[in-house]
Amino acid sequence: MFKNFPFLFLIAPIYAINVLVLSPAFGGSHMNFMAHLADTLTEAGHNVQDEIMSKETLIVDDHMDAMWTLDTHEPNFEEMFSWFHRIMELSCANFLRNTEVFDLMKTRNFDVAILEPLSVCGLGFFKKLGIEKTILASSCSLYDFLLPDIGEPEEHTLSSQSGDQMTLSERYKNYRFSKETKKTMDKMFDKETEIYQKYLGADIPDWRELLPAASLFFTNSNPYLDFPRPVIQKTIPIGGISVNMDKIKSTKLDSDWNEILDQRPLNMLISFGSMVKSSQMPLEWRENLIKVIASQPDVTFIWKYETNDTAFAGHLENVVFSKWVPQTALLNDARLTAFLTHGGLGSTNELAHCGKPAVMVPIFGDQVRNANMLSRHHGAIFVWKNDLGDFDILKNAVHSILYDEKYKRNARHLADILENQPHQPKDLVVKHTEFGPFPKMDPHGRSLHFIARNFIDVYAAVIISYFLLGSVSYVVLRFLFSKIPVKLVRKVKKNL
Repeated sequence: MFKNFPFLFLIAPIYAINVLVLSPAFGGSHMNFMAHLADTLTEAGHNVQDEIMSKETLIVDDHMDAMWTLDTHEPNFEEMFSWFHRIMELSCANFLRNTEVFDLMKTRNFDVAILEPLSVCGLGFFKKLGIEKTILASSCSLYDFLLPDIGEPEEHTLSSQSGDQMTLSERYKNYRFSKETKKTMDKMFDKETEIYQKYLGADIPDWRELLPAASLFFTNSNPYLDFPRPVIQKTIPIGGISVNMDKIKSTKLDSDWNEILDQRPLNMLISFGSMVKSSQMPLEWRENLIKVIASQPDVTFIWKYETNDTAFAGHLENVVFSKWVPQTALLNDARLTAFLTHGGLGSTNELAHCGKPAVMVPIFGDQVRNANMLSRHHGAIFVWKNDLGDFDILKNAVHSILYDEKYKRNARHLADILENQPHQPKDLVVKHTEFGPFPKMDPHGRSLHFIARNFIDVYAAVIISYFLLGSVSYVVLRFLFSKIPVKLVRKVKKNL
């Protein structure tokens, strides 16, 4: 498969501060998030100039269809992301090889640089440009593999399979997933370090030094939606920044979509995002989904489907296939009853803000975590992707989300909370980008070795102290008691 994989530059002058936003053109949700950061700076009254470096075609294999059947319970992380690592390494080398880009960026005298830490290639680039203040920005709720490097406590892993209430075995899996992800990403970052040192100079520091030097860490997390977890002060939650409710509410559906929504009393949208295609879903799962659709004749199902090959649906009248859907406009429409989604964070945030109940069917990556995150608010139902082939499980989930009013009430309640939250993400982005840098916000604790960080030396000192105190007390008491019987015996003999 051929993929164009350029880096996107978004340049924004902010109150005499020049900001560079660097984003690999990978994944619609990732690019969308970074673009909204730049748009937010523009909306603050400043201009953004978009520049895309010259594209060079990279030939890579398309592995996304395999995500449908990939085991999300026991994944092989190295195998799962080998294709991603290959793309990022090729893109890093291709990007840095173009010296004209560096020369152009050097003339802009940037004060602040922002990038998503799915790649550390840009950190080396920023260092070579001499940019003092850097900001990390995660399009996901968090990247748990980064937490040890920035000094943040590890609490809840990105790909948790079980939510925040886990059994012993689930906690073990949670721990192992986190460590495997960390090992896999460190390996890729080490390779990227070799690449940027090759093209930019061996004096450019290792990523382990550049990453924690970032002044801030924007995360696509909302404290009223996400799992509660401990964070450090330079982690700024800006979840929902890509959801513009004013724009969504002002968008009107055209006559074709209005006609579709008016056909039946209930309507349900089905979409699995842009990276994993519905048309690549195993045929037996698609056929089972059609059976579930057929069992709900009073519901119109709008299925985002990428091809015209829909023969598996027969002549079913209550399903509409479309290669594109106005997702946010549909979610905001009162006639749409529910959403069956893969649980990408973009869709999850849109769902939460629009107040629509949903059936969450995560496919890979952070989608399992997102599904658990939203379902804990009781406005969504979690269904494992393998259960797409189970008629009873899928039918019960779809029927419940359509007809049980509690899901609608809970989804609406969450939307009201998000609408009235005291701190708006756009304000946080603008104010923190303008303020800083913050070198003193790098926690010293992250540089402690394992023993000191986990207080093992303190525990050992306390245990040894108690042991010594106990030993000394034992010796003293034994000595004292050894003297008492002798005196008693001598006294008794004297009386006789």
